[in-house]
Amino acid sequence: LKVGRNYDVAAFEMDLRHVMKRSGVKKEQITFIFDESNALGPAFLERMNALLASGEVPGLFEGDEYTTLMNECKSSGMQGMDDGEIFARFTKQVQRNLHIVFTMNPANPDFYNRSNSSPALFNRCVIDWFGDWPHEALIQVAADFTKDIELPADSFVTSKGLEEAKQRNDNLADAMVAFHERVDDINVQLRKMTQKYNYITPRDFLDFINHFIGLLGEKKEEVLEQQRHIEGGLNKLKETETQVNELQIGLNEKEKSLNQKNKQAEEKMEQMVKGQGEAEEKKAGSIKLSEALKEQAVIISEKQEKIHKEIAEVEPALEAAKKAVSGVDKKSLDELRVLQKPPEGVRIAMEAVTLMVRPDLQAVNWDLVRKITKEAGFIQSILEYNAESLKEATRVKVEKEYLQSKVWDVNAIQRASKCAGPVALWVESQMKFASLLQMLEPMRNELKAMEQKQQENQRTLDEQQKIISTMEKKIGEYKTEYAQLIAEVSAIKTEMQSVEDKCRRSTKLLEDLSSEKIRWEGSSKGFQEQEATLIGDVLLSGAFCTYIGFFDLFMRQQVQSGWKEIIDEHHIKQKMDLSLVDYLSKPSERLEWKENALPDDSLAYENAIIMKRFIRYPLIIDPSGQAVTFLTNEFKNKRLMKTSFVDTNFMKHLETSLRFGAPLLVMDVDRVDPILNNVLNKERHKQGPRVLISLGDQDIDFSPAFSMYMCTRDSTKQFTPDLCSRVTFVNFTVTPSSLQNQCMNTLLKSERPDIDKKRADMLKVQGEFRVKIRELEDSLLHALSNVQGSILEDVKVIATLEKIKKEAKEIQEQVDKTDDIMREIDQTSALYEQPGQTAASLFFLLESMGALHNLYRYSLSFFFDIFDSTIKSAEGLSGEKDHEKRLGIIIRALFKNAFLKIAPGLQEADVLVFALRLAQLMASGSPEEDFNHATLDLLLKGASQDVKTSGSANLATQCETILKNDLNQQQLKALQELHLLPCFAGLVGDIRANEGNWSAFMAHLEPEKVLPDTWRSEDCSEGNKVLQDLLIVKALRPDRLVFVGVRLVETLLGTGFMDLPSFKLAEVVEKDSKATSPIMMVSAPGFDPSGKVNDLAASTGKSLASAAMGSEEGFSIADKAIVAGSKAGTWVLLKNVHLAIKWLTELEKKLYGMSPHANFRLFLTMEFNPRIPANLIRLSRVYVFEPPSGVKASLQRSFTQVITPARTERGPVERCRLHFLLAFLHAVVLERLRFYPVGWSKKYEFSDADQVCGLDIIDAWIDSVSQNGKLSNISPDKIPWDAIQSILVEAIYGGRIDNSFDHEILRAFVKHLFREQSFNTDFKLNMALLKEHELKSPDARKREQFLQWIEELPAKGDPTWIGLPVHAEQMLRINRANHTLARWLALQASSAPVPKTKGLGGQKRRSSTLANPLTELLAKVVQMLGSLPEDVPLMERTEASLKDPMWRCFDREMGHGKALLAKVRSDLLMLQSACEGNVKTTNEVRQLISDMNTDAVPAQWRKYAVHETITVTEWIADFKRRLEQLMAVGLVPDLQKFVLWFGGLFFPEAFLTATRQAIAQRKQVSLEELQLGVYVGSAEQDSDSFAVTGLTMEGATWEPKSAEGQLAMTDELFVALPQTQLKWLHRESPECKAIQDFLKVPVYLNTCRNLLITSFKLRQPKSMTDSTWIQRSVCLTLWTKL
Repeated sequence: LKVGRNYDVAAFEMDLRHVMKRSGVKKEQITFIFDESNALGPAFLERMNALLASGEVPGLFEGDEYTTLMNECKSSGMQGMDDGEIFARFTKQVQRNLHIVFTMNPANPDFYNRSNSSPALFNRCVIDWFGDWPHEALIQVAADFTKDIELPADSFVTSKGLEEAKQRNDNLADAMVAFHERVDDINVQLRKMTQKYNYITPRDFLDFINHFIGLLGEKKEEVLEQQRHIEGGLNKLKETETQVNELQIGLNEKEKSLNQKNKQAEEKMEQMVKGQGEAEEKKAGSIKLSEALKEQAVIISEKQEKIHKEIAEVEPALEAAKKAVSGVDKKSLDELRVLQKPPEGVRIAMEAVTLMVRPDLQAVNWDLVRKITKEAGFIQSILEYNAESLKEATRVKVEKEYLQSKVWDVNAIQRASKCAGPVALWVESQMKFASLLQMLEPMRNELKAMEQKQQENQRTLDEQQKIISTMEKKIGEYKTEYAQLIAEVSAIKTEMQSVEDKCRRSTKLLEDLSSEKIRWEGSSKGFQEQEATLIGDVLLSGAFCTYIGFFDLFMRQQVQSGWKEIIDEHHIKQKMDLSLVDYLSKPSERLEWKENALPDDSLAYENAIIMKRFIRYPLIIDPSGQAVTFLTNEFKNKRLMKTSFVDTNFMKHLETSLRFGAPLLVMDVDRVDPILNNVLNKERHKQGPRVLISLGDQDIDFSPAFSMYMCTRDSTKQFTPDLCSRVTFVNFTVTPSSLQNQCMNTLLKSERPDIDKKRADMLKVQGEFRVKIRELEDSLLHALSNVQGSILEDVKVIATLEKIKKEAKEIQEQVDKTDDIMREIDQTSALYEQPGQTAASLFFLLESMGALHNLYRYSLSFFFDIFDSTIKSAEGLSGEKDHEKRLGIIIRALFKNAFLKIAPGLQEADVLVFALRLAQLMASGSPEEDFNHATLDLLLKGASQDVKTSGSANLATQCETILKNDLNQQQLKALQELHLLPCFAGLVGDIRANEGNWSAFMAHLEPEKVLPDTWRSEDCSEGNKVLQDLLIVKALRPDRLVFVGVRLVETLLGTGFMDLPSFKLAEVVEKDSKATSPIMMVSAPGFDPSGKVNDLAASTGKSLASAAMGSEEGFSIADKAIVAGSKAGTWVLLKNVHLAIKWLTELEKKLYGMSPHANFRLFLTMEFNPRIPANLIRLSRVYVFEPPSGVKASLQRSFTQVITPARTERGPVERCRLHFLLAFLHAVVLERLRFYPVGWSKKYEFSDADQVCGLDIIDAWIDSVSQNGKLSNISPDKIPWDAIQSILVEAIYGGRIDNSFDHEILRAFVKHLFREQSFNTDFKLNMALLKEHELKSPDARKREQFLQWIEELPAKGDPTWIGLPVHAEQMLRINRANHTLARWLALQASSAPVPKTKGLGGQKRRSSTLANPLTELLAKVVQMLGSLPEDVPLMERTEASLKDPMWRCFDREMGHGKALLAKVRSDLLMLQSACEGNVKTTNEVRQLISDMNTDAVPAQWRKYAVHETITVTEWIADFKRRLEQLMAVGLVPDLQKFVLWFGGLFFPEAFLTATRQAIAQRKQVSLEELQLGVYVGSAEQDSDSFAVTGLTMEGATWEPKSAEGQLAMTDELFVALPQTQLKWLHRESPECKAIQDFLKVPVYLNTCRNLLITSFKLRQPKSMTDSTWIQRSVCLTLWTKL
């Protein structure tokens, strides 16, 4: 089926005709799949049922359709005698060719209804029951999907049994299935506990697997990427550290080298300076020497010149001689040599020359000469002879021996020898020269000395010059070396500076990154752990995304705790402190979400994560509208489209979103339009490159960017299994923390806008800064891990890192700065925190009110309206400047305004309950005023232990000696239990000392005003004092508890707090209502508030359109009126809307999406109905109208609303009295309901319809005897009294009554009122015993007279008017008190706790550490366990005992008690272990904890009937007494002789049967022959009687008269009867006949009167009629709450 937007029955029939024609005419074999989502109404199933049953659908082919079908059949060759036969053949073909597959979910609530209404769906189908996937299938699916996932062994705590990869994969699959089944089990348990639950389907499991696989890949990649970054960054840091260390070492070496070079340079410098000095000195000396040399040179030159001059004179001769010698040829020389004896001249010449040239010869001769001349160089030696070498001795010798020789003649010698001649001349010349030289010798010596000196000086100068040159060269070398050293030092310094710069920057960078390094090293070390816990963490995350969204905050914590246990059980590692919010989202995302108005709490962040990571489209449970606001802001830039199923443009919005990928927000989804089936199932198909999706009968382009969010504001809505399987639930119910923040922010914004703005700015800045720090750290890590090569060599990288770190540091400093500012702001904000908490707690108190009544539903916007209006207009704020006082004023005004707004919408009995809870909430805001926990527990829950076994046993015993004449057993027990509290330690002593005052208190009409205060020893707050007074009043005068409750409220909230102004509809319309909020006027049956609306519209001239609901016509009129009124701004009144529940649901959605005229008002009148949509109640302003109580008010209502003048004034005149009598009977019947369970044993639903029906019957009978009203008078004896009585008793009123004794009460009233004597002037409407209580019938005949009599009646009627004792009003007040306490207790557990801070403003916050609530519960559980016996021993079973009915009865009692004791002890032990933290907390344990905290009896313990209001503490004490009695019974040999506490039996009616059987068995008579006789106060016990105790009588007392006694009147509410004998009498015995006229008194199990056990016949005074006792509702109870 292609189910479209407007698909209806007609379209379905058209599709059916098409399918049937194809299969029946064309004979196509077709499978027609009909999914239950296509069943848009019962008509669809009816047609399918008919088709399956007979192959046809009646009425499907009619008229033209039938004719067309016949023609098509005939055209196809189908033959028959007539059209009928052809149609039958067609039907057969349809049955043969059409195969129907009908899919249904058995979990759907309509499943079983369908099986009854459409049987053919089952008996004409082959049922293929798929059901849930079995455990094995889930395991197989999980294993198959995860088989390729690598599971490291270190992902598991132990390797035992998980060595193989397959074992690990199987273990993972088993864990996933356990997750799924745990959620399924929790929802099943929620269903059993009648709480909201979800249907868990295989689709959820597949989603879980897909989430797991996707998250595993994502998180694994994240871990690896982060690991790469961090390890890369750490490696770079380590590498940098190593390089810095190496550089540091090199730097040290360089520093040593630098020091050495510096030292060398210094040494060179010293050498250079020293050498320079020496050189300078040497230079100065050489300069002086050089000057001296110059002077010497001048002198020497002069002398040399002189010598040379003289020498020059002889030198030519010498030269000539040399020349001559040089001219001697060899021949001449040879000639000379050959001479043996040369001439003398020649000889002396030659000897002289020889002696001169050979100075080594001392003497020469010719031979020697000849020899010498033969030498080759002889001539040459002459020529080269240096006169200077001539020795003085030689000269002298030559001079004396040769030149002075006589023979010396140069010429002669020349002539003698050509050789000797030149030689002689040379000798002579040489000698002359030598003589000259000798003569010049001194001069020459001087000159020589001078020259020598000069030479020495020159040498010295040369040496000095050389030394100077060497020194200068050395100095140059020093300079070069020094320059080189200086250059080297400079280079080393430059290099060192560079290295130092690198080291410094690197070291600083390393120091700056030290914190990151430590964190990264921790992260690096944690990566292995992260990888090890990855499977467990992702398993938890996947389950979180799949399943958790449906649950509220508390259940989420429980579910996750269970999942973690499963992970542990499967030995999978998990991160113990895993935050799923941090794990599945980024800080930047959370900051953005917060800016988009997402509440700042964990639940909201979790929901945002689910909405981001969904696989199936989310369905958001959003009662407060916070999710819609968030989504609107989140997608404001993505063209978010809002729509709803009631929106006429829904299809247009849907198609646009699908085509263009715009997010779609569908509002108010209580059910899903079938048009969305393909969208939810994501059933897309391709057509070429296009991706299409089918919407009904058309294909739409599908954008991959499309997303859809569905919202519902109804948090109680239970969705079908089909829808649950196709969506992801997201629960946005408001949390205490987020609401507290909102309230605090609102207060700040109003009271301190400056602080609020600064705080908001700082919070935003802090969030942005923290995100920026995270981003910078990521950038830092990224930059580090991506460095190529050494960081030290890359200045740019270092600069980048420094810049990032600097920015991070600056931002961190700003964060620290903002933290400091925030601390200052927080100090101011702390003043507003406690009021914010109190205001938030007030809202959750309003939320908890729904536990009292379905009508008490309040929206968050309603609460904020009250809150905002209080802040703006609280009385007393204008002149107050002190902030703390202003806050006190605001909170008190908030409580007052909340009470004024809400109390008119509460039932009267709940107004005080609400006020008390407000008072408690106010007290809890101040440690000084906070209620004492133990005192409040005793008030609401009763005693937690037996006072007689406690430390206060002595005080309890003393209580038995005081006020003996004033206290009954119940009051005494309550007084004793007060002494369990230390604050009442002085009470019993004070009562003994001031017994007169206390007796006066007991007897006072308003005892709360004279309550003695002298007993109080402890100083406490005024609130706690009144709370203690409440306890005393509850114990001694419970009928006045309500008044003390009012005093408690006014003590804490102010005098007159509970004073409510009278209801003024005009003010409501003008001030307390809006066009978008209907005014809901709820009333009890018989009271119609619509007249107030009509009167107001008439008085103000407003246009009012009204419609009575309950019919299609009414719906149409209402819809039109609302549309018109919302546009025009007029008023609309819809009456009795409780008759149109389904229509109301649609109305609420229309109103929510409507933008009406500001003057539009919608009034809704209705009776109480639990099915009124909760969202409509939240949207509306609710006002409850309860008819005033009392006989007078009821009579007035009857005569104004039911008994019309036209009806009453018809003849005969007796008709009016009969109408009045019926009105009085109706008043009695209704008024006795107030006194439930005494007035009636049940709350019967009597209504005005009964009165109208009674009027019709009376009028019919009167008409029958008055000629249809034509007679003006008739005689009372003509009226058919019996007929009227019978119809009233058996049909009209009695038809609603199912208790025979209530029936007798009604009969007594009817017989008394409807009789002939009622026309007597002295007729009494009631059967009062005293004249002062008599109500005389009016002496009237006309309507006006009866109305005047009614007006003269007192407003507060007498209980005797309705047949009850005078003290019944006291009982009513006690019931009201019990109701108030029970309802107050019911609110305790369901309201959010208030965190404690100091004072109302709370200047200094107290520790946020909360005490463990289970610690106190543990003590209570241990005490309960200690009070119960370990076991109940069974009685001995013998053959004889089995035949004894009494034994069988008590054996059954003991077996039941034993089994129940085992269950109770088992539960308590389990609860004790849970409190001690030794066992996991299951749903069963949580329910037990909840029951114990509210002092409710757990359902599994209620194995026998108990009082409705009994607490678990009282139940334990009562159960203990029952067990003690049973154990005592087991020790008695004769069971009949045992004095039995009758009410202590689990099955008291079985005891009566057993006693009857025992007597019948003993006397050998049938059971029917025996009748029970009751003997009150008889101590004598014979063989046929059974003694019982614990009986209590209500409505009467027992007056001993001789030994028999009889009933008597009493002012007591109840009277404890003495020991009573039950005796079975034979019907024919005189004793039995004597009791036949006794009054039959009902025997109930307890005062609730909801379980009738039997009836006793008791003697009544002859002076009083049975009707008197019957109307007083006299009864006996077996069990009384003590």
